[in-house]
Amino acid sequence: MRIGEIAVVSSDQGDRGHFLESLCDQIETVNEDISFGRYMINDQLLIHFYGIYPQEDRLSLDLISQKILGYIILFRWGDVNSFRQAQKFADLFTSRYGASVVIAGHVDKNKPGMPKEFESGIPIDKRGVFIFCNISESRSVRKVVLALVDQILDQHNN
Repeated sequence: MRIGEIAVVSSDQGDRGHFLESLCDQIETVNEDISFGRYMINDQLLIHFYGIYPQEDRLSLDLISQKILGYIILFRWGDVNSFRQAQKFADLFTSRYGASVVIAGHVDKNKPGMPKEFESGIPIDKRGVFIFCNISESRSVRKVVLALVDQILDQHNN
């Protein structure tokens, strides 16, 4: 069996947790520094998801970035500070580590739906895609993961 690793990044521990709960078959660790869950794609592929909020003094990105396939960066749609934090992480992961990144703007169910044109994501550069999601809906969260997988495949095929 092959194992892939994806990091889910957000400054909000609750958002990271809800994203993983909506996706993973099994959540094994949840604390303020890291959450860890597993999602079995099929009997050949297992994905480990790490919910993290990198801070310079607590988590060594240089160590984990060697193993991570890509990053999902969450922010709350309409929250300027959350968006600025997401921008900072996207810049770091794409420029320093050359990683594939999906920036996911979390919208609540009670907000107006997003246009269908945005469902598969909006390319922001060769290593990044922007997409909307609801972190509490399994289908929506899976679309974010699929956007990242597409981004990784595109990057490796070019």
